[in-house]
Amino acid sequence: MSAAWAIWRKELAIYAATPLAYVLAAVTLSLAGLFFWLGVALTGEASLRVMVSDLAVAQLFLLPMLTMRSFAEERRQGTLELLLTCPVAPGAIVAGKWLAAVTLCAAVLAATGVFPIVLAVHGDPDWGIVATSYLGLACVSGAFCAAGLFASTLSDDHVAAGLLGVVMLLPLWLVGGAGLVLPRPWAETMAPFGLVGHLQSFGHGVLDTADLGYFVALGAAFLILATHRLETRRWR
Repeated sequence: MSAAWAIWRKELAIYAATPLAYVLAAVTLSLAGLFFWLGVALTGEASLRVMVSDLAVAQLFLLPMLTMRSFAEERRQGTLELLLTCPVAPGAIVAGKWLAAVTLCAAVLAATGVFPIVLAVHGDPDWGIVATSYLGLACVSGAFCAAGLFASTLSDDHVAAGLLGVVMLLPLWLVGGAGLVLPRPWAETMAPFGLVGHLQSFGHGVLDTADLGYFVALGAAFLILATHRLETRRWR
């Protein structure tokens, strides 16, 4: 674990020195503010339901761009081979990079804490729903960062890695609308694999272990794939 924490600190320092991280943070906060205003203005509800669902869709495109350099840039510069020759397990490398990305996401989400305060000043929000809404966004961030890391292990080009991450996640979002184009039996079969259905429960204040398990399993699967990819490259 000490190796993972060392990599976590190193990756956070890289994010702090990278303009892309600040740009993505600014875009995320701007979109969060827009979605929050639209949600309150259009529904009249003192809730974050609209912001959560719309921001999750935005993160599907933004987070793979955040993590696209994690391995692709190191492969391009030739430093990944040096890292893999060190006595550090590939799993620790993946864990450290994932924790750094998630830490940055948590900091950005914390900055949106002003929105619940606005709701409290001008309305009477359900704090249980507010808590589950943020938990849902945290789950989405963890899973999407894991997908982006895996995509970054597949390409030397960081832009291609970012686009690949989006391509991998996009079908999981589109499955949520399968009922609009597919026969009902097929749509019902595919529904459990969609992101939208699992995320909506958080926005309504429902904490379901099936929804938590979905995002944990999704993130774990991508982290395992990334670790396997590194192990394969290590012994090649």
